[in-house]
Amino acid sequence: MNWYSSYPRHRARQIIADAVALAVVILSIVIAVTVVEAIRALGSFGRDLERAGESFAGNLADAGEQLGGVPLVGESIRVPLDEAAGAGEAVAQAGRDQQALVESVAVGTGWVLVLMPMIALALLWLIPRLLFARRSGLLRRMLAAGLTADTLAARAIARQPLTRLAGIHPDPAAAWRAGDTRVVRDLAALELRRAGVPLSALP
Repeated sequence: MNWYSSYPRHRARQIIADAVALAVVILSIVIAVTVVEAIRALGSFGRDLERAGESFAGNLADAGEQLGGVPLVGESIRVPLDEAAGAGEAVAQAGRDQQALVESVAVGTGWVLVLMPMIALALLWLIPRLLFARRSGLLRRMLAAGLTADTLAARAIARQPLTRLAGIHPDPAAAWRAGDTRVVRDLAALELRRAGVPLSALP
């Protein structure tokens, strides 16, 4: 495939567009990673809560184990300690839930920050570049197979803006039908330039 135009100005614009697209991709990834890490840092509260809850629950469970062996009153002392240990485990679970929520928000935000610029690039840069490469390659193959300036001139009359056609001839269609060689070649040149194919490619 022919990714770049044979015309210096057009090729320079394409190279600049490619560089900008690459910069956007890199910048999007850097921003996404930075934001994700910043959001993940908010999970430290959940980690602290989890550790505190587990420590609280573990200490009360150990105390319940030790006091539960006291004759006569052991079981009555152990029950409230076990209940309090359960509350500590609930606190620890709340900390784990907060961490899971922060991670989900971080990952979702990261994907959005990456995908939105990529979608914009696909619409504004990638698809037009692919279409250009396809059009350029197809036209080069057709020219090699014998496509003439006359056919390209007809296509230019049908597709090119009126301002460009007027710059070639006041009535380009009439000149084309009359077989005006200069007009035909100038019209064909419009289509060749659009596809990035040099005029020398004409037979």
